[in-house]
Amino acid sequence: MLSGMEEAKPRTPAPGRLGLLQEFVNTVDLPDGDDALATAAAATRWLTDHRTVLTHPLTEKERKRLVDIREDLRTVLMAHAGAHVGSDVTASLTRQLNGAALRPVISERGASLVGASTGVPALLSSLAAAIVEATVAGTWQRLKVCRDDTCRWAFYDASKNGRGAWCSMRSCGSRHKARTYRQRRRELLSSSV
Repeated sequence: MLSGMEEAKPRTPAPGRLGLLQEFVNTVDLPDGDDALATAAAATRWLTDHRTVLTHPLTEKERKRLVDIREDLRTVLMAHAGAHVGSDVTASLTRQLNGAALRPVISERGASLVGASTGVPALLSSLAAAIVEATVAGTWQRLKVCRDDTCRWAFYDASKNGRGAWCSMRSCGSRHKARTYRQRRRELLSSSV
């Protein structure tokens, strides 16, 4: 059986900076797979691999903040696939990203949002800018988290109608449908006895 990370690769990646946000949410392979933010050293590697310039070693407090932001983002993205998300999660994410000061940079092609250039603030600026840009572009709602509770992989729904619910219909969607079928069957059998 393939892991969530392996199954999600063939999907269309999220466009622009939203792709970085998608990769950030997918830094852990749930339920008990590899976590690229598990230690300060691992998180440092992930950040530098994703072009974040660090001016000091990542602290444990910064690492924990990154994990909190990742999980808040994952929860918010679940709403895009139909789950209810409480205002406490969006408020927490807002607080976490409020320190990401963004400023517009104007060019002949338009404007882009630019934030901090180094460290964790640089990543947070990129994540906040990705959300704003995707909201304006109408792509934010297409970044979702798989409905399969054992997967919860972030995927970009490039389907025509934007109604995808699983990172992979072939695996997560099929497993969900099979579980639903078995549950209905058990209920039918128990009610007929």
